[in-house]
Amino acid sequence: MKMIYRRISFFCALMTGALGALTLIGWVSGLEMLASIRQTYIPMAPSTALAFTLLSLVLLLREHPKFRRPMAEVLLFVVGIVAGGKLFEFFSGRSLGVEEWLVADPVMFGAVRTARMSPITALNFLLICLAILALLKVRLRVWAGPVAAVVLAISGVVVLGYMHGTPLLYGGTIIPVALPTAAAFILLGSSVIAAIGAECWPLRIWQGDSTRALLLRWFLPMVVLVAVVEGLLRTHFLTGWALNPALSSALSTLLYILIVTAVISQVARLVGRRIDRAESERNAAQAALEALNRELEQRIAERTRELSAKNQQMEEELTMARELQLALLPDHFPSIPQSAPATESALKFFSLYQPAGAVSGDFFSVFPVSETGVGIFICDVMGHGVRAALVTSMMRALLEQHSGSDPDPGLLLSQINHGLHSILKQAGTTMYATGVMMIADAAKAELVYAIAGHPPPLHLHRREGTTMPLELNGRAGALGLFPHATFATTRTTLEPGDLIMLYTDGLFEVEDTEGELYTQEDLLKAVHRSRNLPTAEMFQAVLAEVQAFSQRRDFDDDVCIVGIEVAHCLARETRHGEEGQAVKELSKSGQAVPDTLFDAA
Repeated sequence: MKMIYRRISFFCALMTGALGALTLIGWVSGLEMLASIRQTYIPMAPSTALAFTLLSLVLLLREHPKFRRPMAEVLLFVVGIVAGGKLFEFFSGRSLGVEEWLVADPVMFGAVRTARMSPITALNFLLICLAILALLKVRLRVWAGPVAAVVLAISGVVVLGYMHGTPLLYGGTIIPVALPTAAAFILLGSSVIAAIGAECWPLRIWQGDSTRALLLRWFLPMVVLVAVVEGLLRTHFLTGWALNPALSSALSTLLYILIVTAVISQVARLVGRRIDRAESERNAAQAALEALNRELEQRIAERTRELSAKNQQMEEELTMARELQLALLPDHFPSIPQSAPATESALKFFSLYQPAGAVSGDFFSVFPVSETGVGIFICDVMGHGVRAALVTSMMRALLEQHSGSDPDPGLLLSQINHGLHSILKQAGTTMYATGVMMIADAAKAELVYAIAGHPPPLHLHRREGTTMPLELNGRAGALGLFPHATFATTRTTLEPGDLIMLYTDGLFEVEDTEGELYTQEDLLKAVHRSRNLPTAEMFQAVLAEVQAFSQRRDFDDDVCIVGIEVAHCLARETRHGEEGQAVKELSKSGQAVPDTLFDAA
C-alpha cells in the first residue's frame, strides 16, 4: 500500500510540474492558450507556473538517494517569499516589480492584468509550502495532511466555480485564480497527502476494515460526485434545453435520488454482508464460549470435588493429630504421696489448654519423680500448627527418655536441648522451643526449677497476699539452638496455700483493637486480683480478662496454663511415719527402743 501511495504522489507531482512547464512554454512562445485552456478563462501567471515547477521538483526529488533537504528548504523559502511578496502587494497597494520583470506589459483581462499572481494563489502557495516543509520534517509530518487538505478545499471551490460557469472573482478588481492554477494546487495537495500515506490524517480515517472507513470510502466520493453532477446537469444541460423549471427540478431530484439509492444499496450490501459475517462469527464465538464455559464448569466441579475430598482427608488427619496430641497430655495427675487418694494429695494440679488451631505447639507434662516429689514440664515451640505439634512430640519423647535419670531440672533441660538440637540439625530445619522444668517436693517444702527462655512462672503466696515471678538464676537461651547450652537450677521454698502458675506467651501477647499490647505486667496484675479465687476459677477469670482486653474470643497463639497448688506439706507427717516404722522394726527384733527416738518425736 505504501508503494501505491508513493506512485500516486510521484504522478501528481509530475503532472503539477507538467502544468507549470506547459504554462511557461505558452508564455515564452506566445501561445497563451496553453496557460488558460480557454480564451474566456484567465491564464496562469508565469510566476505561478515557475513556483509550481519548483515545488514539483522538491516532491519528485524527495525520494532520490542524493536528495538534500537544505536545498529543498531553500526552494520552499524562495516560493514562500514570492507568495508573501504578492500578499504584501495586495494589502499595501505597492508593487515590488518581481512579476514586471517576467512580463512587463501584459494584456488586460477585464479590469485586471494577466500574468499576475492572484492573492488567493499566493495564500495557497504559503500553505502548500508549509505542508511540504512539514512533510520533510518527521516531527511536523502530522500537520502536513491537514494543511494540504485546506489547499485542496480552497482549490476545489475555485474549480466548482468554473464547472458551474461562474468563476470566482471574475468581473471584479481582484485577480481571480486561473483554472490550471486550481488544478495544479489540487494535484500538488494530493501529492503531499499521498506522500504522507495512511499514517496521518486524512488518509488514516479511510484505511482499514472498520465500518467507519468503509462508509467514508463509499459515501464521501459519491456525495461529492452527486453534488457535482447535479450542479453540472442543472447549469449546463437542463437550463440549455429550456425546460420547465419544475420539470428541471424534478429531473435533477430524480437523478439525485437514483444516484443516492445506488450508493446506499451498494453500501448496504457491503455493510450487511459484513454485519452478517460478524453475526456469524459472534454466534460461533458464543457457541465456543458456552462450550468452554461448560467444560470449565465441569473442571471446576471436578477440582472442587477433589479439593473437598482432600480437605476432608486433611481435616480428618488434623482431627486425628489433635486427638493424638491431646492423648500425649496428662489425663490425670499424680497424688502426693502416691498412696494417698487424690482428694488428700499434698499437691494439687490444674491445667488449661487452648490451641489456636487444630493442633498446638504448646505441651506440658506432670510426672512423679519420688514418693513426695513431682516433676512439671511446660514448653512452647516456635510458631503453631503441624510443624510445632511435631516438635512437641519430640519434646515429650526426649522428656520421657531423660526424666528418670537425674532429677536436677537444669541438667534435664540440657539433655533435652542437646537431643532436640541433634534432631533438628539432622532434619535440616531451624526451630526452637522455650520451656520450664521444675520439681516440687511436698516433704521438703521445696521447689527446684530451671528456665530455658520461657516466661517465668508466677508464685502466689496466698497467706501473705503477694504474687511475684520466680527468680531467674542467670540467663539461658531457648531449647534447640545451641547443642551445649547449660541451664541453671534455682531453689525456693513452698508453704501451704501457695500456687505456682506456669503459662505460655500466647496468654499475654495479644493486642486490642487499637494495637496496644497486653504485657506480662498486665498478666501479673490480673493474677494478683484473682488470687483468692479457687485455682480453676482463677484461670478462667484471667483468661476472660485477656479476652475482654482483645475483644476476641479466640487467640492468635496457643495458650497453656498449668498450676501446682500446695494443699499441705509432708515434712512432719513423713518424719512421724519414719519413726513409727523404726519402732515397729525394733520391737519385732526384740531390741529396746531408744528414748531419744521418743524425745525427738
